[in-house]
Formats: sequence, C-alpha cells, structure tokens
Amino acid sequence: MIQETATRSNVEKRSEESVVDMSIVLVCWNNKAYLDPCLKSLYDGGLKSSFDVVVVDNGSTDGSQKMLAEKYPQVKLIQNAGNVGLGKASNQGIEATNGRHVLLLNNDTLVNAPALDVLVEYLDAHPKAGATAGRLLNPDGSFQSGFAPFSTLLEEFLIVTHIGELLWAGYPSHGDAQEIKETGWMSSACLLVRRTALDQIGLLDEGYFIYGDEADLQYRLNKAGWKVVFLPNSSIVHFGGRSMDRWKRRKMVYRGKMMFYKKNYGFVSAFFLRVLFFFMSLVKLLVWVVGFVIPSKNDQAKKELRSNIDVMALCLNLK
Repeated sequence: MIQETATRSNVEKRSEESVVDMSIVLVCWNNKAYLDPCLKSLYDGGLKSSFDVVVVDNGSTDGSQKMLAEKYPQVKLIQNAGNVGLGKASNQGIEATNGRHVLLLNNDTLVNAPALDVLVEYLDAHPKAGATAGRLLNPDGSFQSGFAPFSTLLEEFLIVTHIGELLWAGYPSHGDAQEIKETGWMSSACLLVRRTALDQIGLLDEGYFIYGDEADLQYRLNKAGWKVVFLPNSSIVHFGGRSMDRWKRRKMVYRGKMMFYKKNYGFVSAFFLRVLFFFMSLVKLLVWVVGFVIPSKNDQAKKELRSNIDVMALCLNLK
C-alpha cells in the first residue's frame, strides 16, 4: 500500500525527539561481505553531520545480524522474516528514524565524509531542493552513473536496442556534467531526501518491490514543486548488481519501468512500452536460439532464452 502522507502523530513524535542531521537507511539481504565495509566507511569517515543508521534486514541467512550485533551495536536493526522488497524495507527504515534528512544508501557502497557532508549542506542551503545525490563510481574509479531525465518511449527504444549507448557514452545517464544540475531522477544507491518533502508526498511506493520506486518518488517530488539536484562534487563507490544476476535484474527493471509508465504516464504510453519490450525480447530470443547451437555459447544462451521468455510473459501478464 502506498503511504501518500505522513501521519500527524509521526511528525509530532519526531518534533519531540532529538533530531540528527541525517538518518541513513540501508536494506540488507545476504550481503554481509559488502555491508561490513560500507558501515565501516560511514563510522570511520569523520562525518561532520550528525547521523544515525538503521539497517533493515530482509531475512538474511549469511550471518549479517550477528556481524551487526558484534561490530556495530550502535546500528538499529529491523528484522524481517523474509524479503519484503526494497521499497517496503526502505519505508520501514524511514519510519523508524527522525533525521532532518533521509539518506537512502545501498549496502554495496563505500562512502566518504566530504561526499555526504556536501549533500547535507546543499539541502540546508537550498530550501526548495527536495533531494540530492552525486556521482557513482565503479571500484576502479571509473564513472558509473549520475542523473537522467524521466524517459520517453523514444529513449526507451534507444536503451533497449542499445543504439543510445552506441551514440552516446553512458546513455541514458547524463552524469558527466561538471556543474550542479536540476534533473528528473537519480539512483537511490546514495540519495539524500529532505524529510519535510517526504512528509508532503509520501514514502516509496511498495508495489514496485525493487527498481522503479526511486524514479517514482522523485517524479512525485518534481510534481510537488521540489527540486531534484545532481551535485558533481560528491562521489561514492558503488559496486552494484550484488543482489541478483543480470538476467533476473533485466526482468525486474522492465517490470519497474512498465509499472512507472502505467502509474505516471497513463494507459497508452504503458501499452506501447509493453509492445516495445515484448517485440525486442522476441528478437533477442530468436537471436539466442541460433546461439544455443554454438557449444561455447550454450550456457549463456540458456540464461538469455529463459530471461527473454520471462520478460515476454511479464509484458502479457503484468497487472
């Protein structure tokens, strides 16, 4: 269920408590190997901004809970019995904190104090800004992503056919800007959101489960008049893609995009997006049928065939 507005009791409760500059929300699911260094980078980084941390665990079985209890007793742990999805778990963390701003942070990141302090200082200095984020870097220091406008059907065509990335490096991300930019949306791998903006527009839409929820949140911020701002002088390391393989991720990304289009763009745009995804998945399916007979490509072909069949079924059956 979507929570569109904060309740008065939640707002009043926060006003009565000691409020930190930034509440950091991490969602964990069997990712202890990355969660540990992520938290170490937070606590050893020398942040000037006051902060607290909540980890929402989605039923991990890799010992994450024990590691938290032994090494980071100051972290608040919310334990779910199973994987309730990124959106719902993030909302649980947001509701359990009281910071003036909320940092949505992936657990497969390494942060540094200046990068986070820059984000807090920007929101404090610009009252019309509802959210801000900086550059994401790969572990080798290369550029990963930054920001992007909300997509159109033409842009989705350029993405799914890979034409866009052939014409423009890093497409559809526009994160190579050297100046501060107002934009549509940014990755929630490290996204700082103003608490009062969340009180106005509501929390993440839990229907997305994973992928699409951060774009939907920032779409609502834009519609409500809040600015979403990219800061090039803030950067963190993001390992990325640690929660699922790329074949499963493809299905979930497409699912998120189709849900976003239906909710925010209407039936006609959502219908044509489904047609695009179905047709391109069919083309890829036929290509990989040929690849299936090549011994060196056999294993990959099986995964690609299964993935494209799953996407086609999703296009037909997603409510």
